[in-house]
Amino acid sequence: MSSNKSLLFIIMVLFIYILIQRQCVRELDLDPKPKITIVTDTIWQTKIDTFHLQTEKYRTVYVPKIVTENNSEISIREKQGVPEQKAHLFEEAREYRDTLQNEDIEIYSYGLLKGELLKSNLSYKLKVPKEINTTTVIEHPSVYRSGLYGFGEVGGNQEKYSNISLGLQYNRKGKWFVNYRLNFSELSSVTHNVGIGIRIR
Repeated sequence: MSSNKSLLFIIMVLFIYILIQRQCVRELDLDPKPKITIVTDTIWQTKIDTFHLQTEKYRTVYVPKIVTENNSEISIREKQGVPEQKAHLFEEAREYRDTLQNEDIEIYSYGLLKGELLKSNLSYKLKVPKEINTTTVIEHPSVYRSGLYGFGEVGGNQEKYSNISLGLQYNRKGKWFVNYRLNFSELSSVTHNVGIGIRIR
């Protein structure tokens, strides 16, 4: 009887000691900094916009009076580039240039007019697709640590709760554990239990 009470006292002291120790020791984070993976993806962005070509500013140039069918080969000269002896072969024309741009595209327009449109070009520089960085946070599974635990149990039936247990359990990094338990169904008959277990999943 005295030995059972001594065992019960030892178990209770150990249980209280573990609880106090757990309160005094700062718990470490299992995974304070989750791994961050930067995934880079290219996304096409469809955008419709209206550009207005300027028709007020122009440069005076000189072109041949007789224009061939292939307008891309028109000889365009400035006034000082026309020889006096050939001045009668050239006449004035207007050259329009414009550059339009926004964050997505650059457009270069060109027009050559001599009463009628002689030449026109429209070129552009597309700035899309844009590169968008997508950040995905990947959290690692929790890291299991070894630990010693104290526990208690109360059980019984509909009539009375006559089963009281106290015990200790050691957990090895979540892989396996062993425990020791004192079962007091009656104070006069104490049973000792030893258990072992392994992690299934």
